Amino acid sequence: MGCDDDWHYDPPRTFRGQMQRGLGIAAYRARVDPDGPAVVYEGLRRDHRWDWQVDDRSTYLARLVRYLRLDLTPLIEQLRACGPRKHYTEPDPTDDDNQFALALGVLETLARIGNDQAREALRAYVGDGPRWAEVLESVATEWAPEWWDDLSELAAIRLTLRDADEIFADTEPWASWSDRDARLDAILDEARRRTAKGRRLSFSDVSTADLLATLLNPSIERSAKGAILTELRRRDPDPGLLEVASRVRDLDLPFLGSALRRLGVVAVPAAREWAADPAHPLCWTGQRMLAEYGDADDVPALLTALDQFEAEPGWCGFDEITAGLARLLADGAGADRDRLVRTLNRLLRVSPHSYERASYLTSLLRLEPAETARLLPICLLDCEPGVRRIAAQHAPLTDDAVRWLTELAGDPIEEDGVRDAAAARLTSR
Repeated sequence: MGCDDDWHYDPPRTFRGQMQRGLGIAAYRARVDPDGPAVVYEGLRRDHRWDWQVDDRSTYLARLVRYLRLDLTPLIEQLRACGPRKHYTEPDPTDDDNQFALALGVLETLARIGNDQAREALRAYVGDGPRWAEVLESVATEWAPEWWDDLSELAAIRLTLRDADEIFADTEPWASWSDRDARLDAILDEARRRTAKGRRLSFSDVSTADLLATLLNPSIERSAKGAILTELRRRDPDPGLLEVASRVRDLDLPFLGSALRRLGVVAVPAAREWAADPAHPLCWTGQRMLAEYGDADDVPALLTALDQFEAEPGWCGFDEITAGLARLLADGAGADRDRLVRTLNRLLRVSPHSYERASYLTSLLRLEPAETARLLPICLLDCEPGVRRIAAQHAPLTDDAVRWLTELAGDPIEEDGVRDAAAARLTSR
């Protein structure tokens, strides 16, 4: 209500809404519904993930493209319709819905399981596409070396100093091509120099006590604060961070919360104070720490956090709060537990943030294992590998479940952990 966005998710009970969320039921419906191909193509034309960085769709969509034998031409044209990569702050009408990364991920996955059209399309793009280096780095991560190693000469011709800020010189394919071509080496050396310059702040030789004292100085630059906290996260957690946290309103410290969370139970008393104040800069950190380390007395604070999430127009973070509540309520009964079960079941259906679904399932298996088990066979077709792995381990062995487990166990498109779990489950029958 009142949302100004020009696109919205379809209702979660509809075929399109389920496909947009990457649900297993949509993958099943796509196989049997006459509208299946059209709905899958819609899923390929824009990236429906809530969080493009962590939510998964490539395997899910590639598997549907393969099953339905869909024409790849529209997807290849979509890849080529996108212009050069722009800074994330710049609007990009050719890629405003992340069409490029979506097409790349699906084509790359299909190529990996033997689709020659997809493989040749991406190899050809390296020759003349504007975002060729991005494609090259991506396929070099996913494909066998013999599929991309012969592109080194082409890369040496195309790579310029303008690319030095964009490439990752110590990753593939560049690492394999080092010392092979003087033109490449010159630009890779420049890329490494610029990377090292960007990481010039190093505090590895400074004691923890001195780092904490430096953080308490409000006049140090923000970049130094970030570098110090990065260094502290590499070390054993120090309770001295709590003194820094007590002055967080004055110190403007980026990513302090991730350092504080490593303190564990020792920070719970402070976390309770942070969580009790919605305006506190560490309120969310406190809530997460109570979810992970708190006790039964912290249930009201976590329910308050859940209320806050329900009231806000976002999806990220439900997993940690609900997991904490499931831990604390699993052995009890009552209205709070019932509410949590209802919330988790709703989130499984409606949240487009698919990355968190594995957590929801894990919590439900803890709270209501028998009832949750009935949901699991269709979860074998879910977009998230974590969900598929849980389903492979716990789904009742219905006829459908055995058929889908057999598919997963022998599918080269599947991740190793899911494939192994499916094979183990079939063996244990």
